[in-house]
Amino acid sequence: MNSIFLVTCLLAADVSPQALSYEGQLLQTERGQPAVAVKEFSARTVLEQLDSGAWQATTLVQEASTPLPWPEQFTTQQGGAAPAVIGYRHKDRAYVVSMMFPMLVSPEPLAEGVRWEVEQASFEVVGSRQLDGIDCWEVESVTGPARRHRILVRQDSPIVEELRQTVFMGQGDRFELLVRRTAQEAIPANAWKQQQQLQQQLRDLQVALDRNADDRAAPLTEQQVTVAAEKLPALVAAAEKSPYASYLARITRDQQERMQRADEVALLGEKFLGQPAPKITLTRLDGTEAPLAAQTGKVIVLHFWGYQDEPLEQPYGQIGYLDFLANRHRQEPVAVYGVAVDSRFTNPMTRDAGIRSVKRLINFMKLGYEVTIDTGAVLNQFGNPTRLGEELPLWIVIDRNGKIAHYHTGYYDIDNTRGLKELDELVSRLAKGE
Repeated sequence: MNSIFLVTCLLAADVSPQALSYEGQLLQTERGQPAVAVKEFSARTVLEQLDSGAWQATTLVQEASTPLPWPEQFTTQQGGAAPAVIGYRHKDRAYVVSMMFPMLVSPEPLAEGVRWEVEQASFEVVGSRQLDGIDCWEVESVTGPARRHRILVRQDSPIVEELRQTVFMGQGDRFELLVRRTAQEAIPANAWKQQQQLQQQLRDLQVALDRNADDRAAPLTEQQVTVAAEKLPALVAAAEKSPYASYLARITRDQQERMQRADEVALLGEKFLGQPAPKITLTRLDGTEAPLAAQTGKVIVLHFWGYQDEPLEQPYGQIGYLDFLANRHRQEPVAVYGVAVDSRFTNPMTRDAGIRSVKRLINFMKLGYEVTIDTGAVLNQFGNPTRLGEELPLWIVIDRNGKIAHYHTGYYDIDNTRGLKELDELVSRLAKGE
C-alpha cells in the first residue's frame, strides 16, 4: 500500500499532543468460509504539532511475533512519509502489510459524495454513520482489482476510527485487515517532554540505520547492528517508565541474541580459516559430479543458499551481486559455485521438484555461474552455521593453495559501484596470489 494513506494533517492549534490507541486483527477470508483471525496487534500513535502548524504522527506497532526487523515497528509520518506496517509470514514468505491509518486527508472537507484520487487510488465518501456515539464519514477506497477498503473518519477531525482493508498474499489468498481506535487521551505536559525527546532519539537511530524503505523486511546488516549497539544504552535509559520501554526491551533482547550468535559463528569460522578445505564433490543439476579437486590452483567461491524460486524475497541471497562478481573475474583463475541447500534433494519423490525450482531461479535471475545441489552434507562439512540459529547464505572462499581464506554468514554491505566490495577485493587479491 502506498504511503499516501498515512498522511498527517493540520489540526486545531490549541490541541495538545494526543495518544491514540488502536487494536488490530488480520483475518484470512476464504469464499464460503467464516473469516479466521491469524494475527492480532496493537498500535500507539502520538500526534504532535510542529512549529509549522502541521502535525506529525509517530506510531509504534506492537506484535507478539513478526518476521520484520524491529526498526519497522516504529514509524514517523509527515505528509506522505513511510507508513506503519505489520509483518505476516504466509506460506513460508514474509509479507509487509502497510496500513491505512491513523489519519486520512482529502483535498476538500469531507461530505457525502466527495470524491478524489491520489496516484492509483480513488476515494469516495459514501455515507455517514455513528461508531460508539461518534459521528463518522464512511469512505470507500479502491486501490486495484478486488481491493476495496472502508475507512471510518471522524466528522470533526481526520482521525481514523475504524479501518477495514483488503489484503492479498500468495496466489490470490485474501485477507482483511481490521483496525479500530480504542482510546484517545491528551499527553500530560510532564510526560510529554520525556516522550518527545525519546521519539527524536528513535528517529535519529532510524536515520543512522539508513534502512531501505523499499525492502522493509530485509534483515539488519552487521553495520546496522553495530550502529544500534552504540546508541542502545542511552535509549534504554531514556525509555525507562515510558510507553516505549517494552519496545526498547525487545531491541535489547534482539541485539543480545545477535551478538551471542555472531560470537558463536565467529568461533566456528575461526576453526576453518587457514585450514585445508574439506575434500568435497559438488553435484550438478544433471546429477554429474563436480569435484573441487578439478579446480586446483584457482580461487573457489562457494555460496550456500536455498536457491528456491518460491518464496523469493529480497535480497535474493545477494545472488545478483555474486553473478556480477563472477563476471568480473571470469578471465581470472576464479571459480564460483552456488550450492543449493534443500532437504527435498534427499527424497527421490521430491528431488525433481527441488531441481526444477533451482532451474527456474537460475533462468529468472539469468545467473552465469554454476549452481549445484546439496542435501546438507556438504554444508555440514563447513560447520553448518544454521545449527547455531544463523540463516544462510554462507560464503566460503578457498585460496589457490586449497586453504579456507574467508568464512562469512549473512549479507554483505553493498557498494554502489562494486557490489560485494569486501568479497570482490578479497577475490582479487587471492587471484593475484597475494
